[in-house]
Amino acid sequence: MTRPGPWIVFSFWVLLAQIFVLSQIEVGGYLSPYLYPLIVILAPANFNRLGLLAIGAVLGLGIDLHEGSGGLHLMASSLLAYIRPWVLKTIVPRASEEQLSFAPQDIGLGKWTTLILITMGIHHLWIFAWASHGTHIVGLVFGRGILNIAVSASIATAVAWFIPKSQVG
Repeated sequence: MTRPGPWIVFSFWVLLAQIFVLSQIEVGGYLSPYLYPLIVILAPANFNRLGLLAIGAVLGLGIDLHEGSGGLHLMASSLLAYIRPWVLKTIVPRASEEQLSFAPQDIGLGKWTTLILITMGIHHLWIFAWASHGTHIVGLVFGRGILNIAVSASIATAVAWFIPKSQVG
């Protein structure tokens, strides 16, 4: 999404899906899919860095208040918003100059998969590492993280596939 208007509408629907559908899913204490990081990931490329960091923090705080998770989502969303510009420069180097959208139809499935796995991976592993309260169960944290990354990335790809192809260019 290259313009803020459609991104805000998209963000609203993603938040509703996260709060009313995905937050209700928990399989055996291990699977908790999170779609809300897609809001930070799909923000326009030329979005103000400080503004994106503030949005990430408020978004994470809102999810924390809803789930009662004590700041885990605030930390993970803020981290994701902070590192997003560097991840974008690595995967889609000219995104801000060319006003590229990050939908799979625009950047290709290979770059999309790389982008979503890296960003969701950082977000999810950060949450689960802090939630474990230590490093004595690294295998469990890593396993739970990989499972949640795969499920969340699959849901994010399915949702992003319905974003119309950009008309820029």
